[in-house]
Amino acid sequence: MSFGAMAAWQAFLLMAVAVAAAVYLFRLRVRPPKIAVPSLLLWRKVLDQKRDLSWWERVRRAVSLVATALVALALALAVTRPGPRVTAASRGRLLIVLDSSWSMRAKTTGSETRWRRAVAEAKALAQSAAGDEVAVATTADGLVEGPTSDTALIETALDRLRPAGGEGTAWPRVGNADQVHFFTDGAIARPNEPGVVVHSVYEPVPNVGITAFGVRPPTSATDKAHVYLEVVNYASEAQDVRVSLTRGQASLLDQTIKVGAGETIRQSAPIEPQAGGGALRAKVSARGNALDVDDESVAWMASAEPLNVTVVSDQPGAVALLLQRDPGVKMTMVAPSAYRPGNERVVVFDRWVPAEPPATPALVIAPPASSWIGRPGDEERTPRWSERGDHPVLAGVDPLTLDIKRARGYADGGLLTIAASEKGTPVVAVHDSPTRRSVVLTFAVADSNFAFAPAFPVLIGNAVEWLARPALAESRRPGPMSLPLSTTKVIAPDGDEVPLIRTEDRAVARLDTPGLYHVQAAGSDAVVPVNVGGPELSNLTRTTLSDALAKAGGGERAAGRPWWMYGIFVAFVLAAAEWWTWQRRITV
Repeated sequence: MSFGAMAAWQAFLLMAVAVAAAVYLFRLRVRPPKIAVPSLLLWRKVLDQKRDLSWWERVRRAVSLVATALVALALALAVTRPGPRVTAASRGRLLIVLDSSWSMRAKTTGSETRWRRAVAEAKALAQSAAGDEVAVATTADGLVEGPTSDTALIETALDRLRPAGGEGTAWPRVGNADQVHFFTDGAIARPNEPGVVVHSVYEPVPNVGITAFGVRPPTSATDKAHVYLEVVNYASEAQDVRVSLTRGQASLLDQTIKVGAGETIRQSAPIEPQAGGGALRAKVSARGNALDVDDESVAWMASAEPLNVTVVSDQPGAVALLLQRDPGVKMTMVAPSAYRPGNERVVVFDRWVPAEPPATPALVIAPPASSWIGRPGDEERTPRWSERGDHPVLAGVDPLTLDIKRARGYADGGLLTIAASEKGTPVVAVHDSPTRRSVVLTFAVADSNFAFAPAFPVLIGNAVEWLARPALAESRRPGPMSLPLSTTKVIAPDGDEVPLIRTEDRAVARLDTPGLYHVQAAGSDAVVPVNVGGPELSNLTRTTLSDALAKAGGGERAAGRPWWMYGIFVAFVLAAAEWWTWQRRITV
């Protein structure tokens, strides 16, 4: 036996002292009060009278003494937290790793979840290693506590942990760990290192989940958007599944469908692109549904609100015509002399720029000299676009179709070249910082065949989309996400701000929980939907563990549930029984 709160000799000493103190206090005689009476005659007759004592009257004081000692012993056990020591092989530095997959939130046939079962067994294992150093880690957060010999710290760390995904994270490590114990349900296949003791908390349970949900924007002004939903019944029998779909506060679908065992239902419906908000939410519910995290899924339709784009030019030409035909753009043309910053999401400056940089993301075409664009460099005649970087603005652009007459670079403006000619002259450049976002084309549309090339609509569309939305509104899994360097804030679904980690060329945010995240970046904003549903998660009847380990329900389990917590309950019961019998003069 080991004790989680202290060394064994200290625990036994505490129990001995507690019992001895209880016995001493019980046997401590209280001096009776002195009362003056006029005569002792009657008292002598009562005291001199002899009567036979019953068996219970002779032993009831000893019973009360034993009950008092047991109360003290039970309380001492609750303080010292005893637990069985597993084997001698578990001694040494111990690393406890909990699988943080979302499937660990699944409810078992009892009232607990796979995660709570894993935490209870991890606590028992930590208690059995009293006196040895223990560390706790998860597959999502890495090392969270230890190594330490303080079992209370380990238990506190286990209590505050929650499943958080982390399927793609590396295996947590602790140097010189003598034993590594991994608690998992086997939903995600993980390459465990040799010597890792696997504890299974897997139990097959029925579940209904959303495995796919998304929205396809319209491709033309007359087309409609299409929403797609896929729901699977991972149960051994058919059941009624309630499916609901909402857009903002409006209900698009709410019906109950009979879904067979292992059956997949798919729903696809057209919706008006601008007849409501951009937030779409799908929910399912059923009787046999052990996992809650895949019961709800979100999507975002960016085309629900057209982009307000202002084109500032004396001769707008092909750029204005292209944007005017885009169903997702609401364009306004303004002469340079009449330009005033407004509520536009993107502004296009064609061969003209204001004296001060705009607060709105800007697409700048062949700009003149400016303090915020930079000092014009040497002009290159007939530049040949050859070098192309990896940037969203250049996705799908074919430079071989372009014939540019002249281009020039700009110095001292903080521009980053993402496409250049054979001689190194910038052709496309960007500025991406928390104070300004801009895309600069160093050539004029009139000085090239750009307006007639296939790259024209692709490049302009990419530039406007990148400027207006710093992140794509495509559904993604929880985890780290790379964002533009200009990202200033990321708001989680619960309203809290997500911490940003900045590198030289990007910002990284961890989107850990499902829901809609709002990304803000230097005058632009976007919404990113995060979902966890999928066949590998929702199918709770499968596991990657071996049959023997899965059927054994834990393989080499370290110990059963800790029983020291019942010490307080036993002490309470004994104290209540003693009080009740004392009130009725059954005990003393």
